[in-house]
Amino acid sequence: MNQEVAKTPLQNLLSEMDQGGDFPALSRTITEINHAVGDDNSRANRMTEIILRDISLTKKLLRLVNAAHYGSFGNQPISTISRAVVILGFDAVRNAAVSLMLFEHLHNRAHVDALRGEAVDSFFRGVLGRLLAGGAGVRDSEEAFISALFRDLGRLMARFHFFEQTERVGELMRNELLDEQTASQRLLGASYDDLGLAIAKHWHFPPAILHAMTPLPDGALRKPGANDNDRLQVVANMARDLHRSIAGKGAAEQAQSIDSLFLRFRDAVQISQDSLMETARRAAHIMRSETAILNVDIRKSPLMQQLLQEPAEVEAEEDLPPTESQNDGVGEDATSVLALGMQDMTALMLGQYHLADIFKLLAELYYRTELFDDVVVSVLDRASQSLVGRVSLGRNAARMRNTFRIPLSFTPDVFHAAIANGQDVLISDATADNIRSRIPEWYLRGFKDQKPAHAFLLLPVMINNKALGLIYADKLSQPLRIPSHLLGLLKALRNQAALALRQKL
Repeated sequence: MNQEVAKTPLQNLLSEMDQGGDFPALSRTITEINHAVGDDNSRANRMTEIILRDISLTKKLLRLVNAAHYGSFGNQPISTISRAVVILGFDAVRNAAVSLMLFEHLHNRAHVDALRGEAVDSFFRGVLGRLLAGGAGVRDSEEAFISALFRDLGRLMARFHFFEQTERVGELMRNELLDEQTASQRLLGASYDDLGLAIAKHWHFPPAILHAMTPLPDGALRKPGANDNDRLQVVANMARDLHRSIAGKGAAEQAQSIDSLFLRFRDAVQISQDSLMETARRAAHIMRSETAILNVDIRKSPLMQQLLQEPAEVEAEEDLPPTESQNDGVGEDATSVLALGMQDMTALMLGQYHLADIFKLLAELYYRTELFDDVVVSVLDRASQSLVGRVSLGRNAARMRNTFRIPLSFTPDVFHAAIANGQDVLISDATADNIRSRIPEWYLRGFKDQKPAHAFLLLPVMINNKALGLIYADKLSQPLRIPSHLLGLLKALRNQAALALRQKL
């Protein structure tokens, strides 16, 4: 007779988190990003598609990657997720997205002010990790950022999901003079460190970050060897300890804690004792700039208030949080999205590019206007003499991409009308009697159990009077209302794509 295996306290905590709130959705999204596999191109495509599902996250992410510490990548702002991945790399964009997701995880929670402070502390530790990376020999400062940010993931998620229990953990520490890990183990059945590692494994983070989140042994540390993961672990733990050395302490206690911190890490990291406090101040100034996009005023934090009282030399940082009226380089409306996208397309065409980059950029820009529910870019497949879906974004992305195989041979439907004559087609009501008979069966099958789109736009990409591509964009249950100036920009982008195709032929 099979007996159900009893769960450990740690498994019970994870199960409880999985059963309530938005943790399952957060876990699913982060896991999907970390599960993106294959070559760099396919990984980038998958992550871009996941991020673009959430327009709010997309906008905040673009503002974050345009923060001044990315400024060495050029003066032109990064205005699309696909371009960000090309310029910054998969890991940097993934790390930025995940850090933003933690802030998004706070919405609609009790004790939101206290929890927002916890998230700010995590972000601060991430910035500290980025600044400490060089002294520890860590080459990838953004990997140091995400490792330091997640070093206290267990405590952060416990505060999000078991707030009252974590308050009792604090009381136990004060009343019985226990360390945090012992107190959390006693009250939750698992230490914060163990919980954090379990969540990171649940989210399928790479081994390097899991190793960095692991506690270091007590006492003075030796200089790590050539192993990059060990160096990353030193940075993540030092960033966490530096934050704890100054948070909630007076000047005298801070100085004593920093002395102890320096003695512990001096052989492992090339940093002077005097520079530790300056590093914390510099991190606070960077924080004020970067967290402005999250609508978080970090000056409400006593620690940030203290650190911001004295100026810090922040290289290449504009220490002015953006306001709604400032042009932060990434517009929030459809006109700005398309106008900046045209600049992105031009910059892409002036360098070495693949046609796949053009198609991805097109799909993303159309989708980010928020005019459409689904966007599909189809490209000529010479073998089958049909236009085949290559890039898709939206509610039905994968299904739509697989559905689109538009034959170039004559068929009496609206798709053939567009590609045969190079004609832009706007179907405002696909259910109208005079239109229904001109909707092809292969298209209707793509929607399976749901109604086909109420309206859609078809923009063919023509070279020498031949269709080499087709842009499809729909509205599932409403009419398509596209102002004339936006329609002009959409067509101009299509024309740029045609020019890019022509250059490659």
